[in-house]
Amino acid sequence: MARYIPKSKVNILETSTAKFVLESTNQIYIGTYMELSNGTFFAGNNPQNPGEKLLPIKPVNSSFRKSKSNTIYRKLKKPIYTELSKKSNIPITKPSPLIKDYEQGYFTRYFCRRVNDMFNYFEISKKTYNNLKSKNDKYDYNLYVIGEIKWALLETPINDINTINNNNIKLLLDQYPNLDIFFSNLNEYEPLHTRNFIEKLYYNIESKYTGYFHVHPAKGFIMEGPFHSTKPHKKLFTISQLQTKSKSSYVPSANPGTTQMGPTRGRGESGGKPSTSSGGSTSSGRSGY
Repeated sequence: MARYIPKSKVNILETSTAKFVLESTNQIYIGTYMELSNGTFFAGNNPQNPGEKLLPIKPVNSSFRKSKSNTIYRKLKKPIYTELSKKSNIPITKPSPLIKDYEQGYFTRYFCRRVNDMFNYFEISKKTYNNLKSKNDKYDYNLYVIGEIKWALLETPINDINTINNNNIKLLLDQYPNLDIFFSNLNEYEPLHTRNFIEKLYYNIESKYTGYFHVHPAKGFIMEGPFHSTKPHKKLFTISQLQTKSKSSYVPSANPGTTQMGPTRGRGESGGKPSTSSGGSTSSGRSGY
């Protein structure tokens, strides 16, 4: 039975940065969330059907100067404390693939955990990864285990995204135990695909489309290809859109007793055959990996 939370006790907010992790997987959560009056947090915005419990992300070294033990330690070992107090916290970073990453079909993700913690991985940037790997004095690199993984963004002719990423994770499990728990969303960052889309997509009434597609960022119509760029690619239509276009293309004939069908002039892209438009790329031509 779904848990009910009175609306009077809920504050609905939204985060676009890494402020919370999911309680069950420790994976970063970004999106709408609910703050309860008792100080707890839940994913989603529906008090009648709250999502998973969220845990606030705490700075890695947040307790360094606060506990009683640390207070005693820094008095007895002042030179060590002084040196460690200069170290920065490891910044948590949620990656965003670029168009060039989608063009090659994958990108590299970097992760980190404390040496004495086998579960709580978190993602870091390439810059932070390189600083820790090169033992930059900015961070206390001795406290962390770092790693990287090649993450699939597009399927290949042989394997789908879930299979590729699952295999890549398995190759790292001996060195990084429980990494599969952290990277549990295997098709994260995959663009829209017709196999997961309720409506079928078509070039025209006689030509169905199967594969990746995207929505034009400015005009809102659907186009072929996994992402938007300046390369020419075609518009796509649902069957209802095609039926609407077909009806709108009928115009009165010079002979009142008959009708004729043809593209209505002055409607731009709305009549006749679907036109092509610049700004996108198909998923063909990418190399496997």
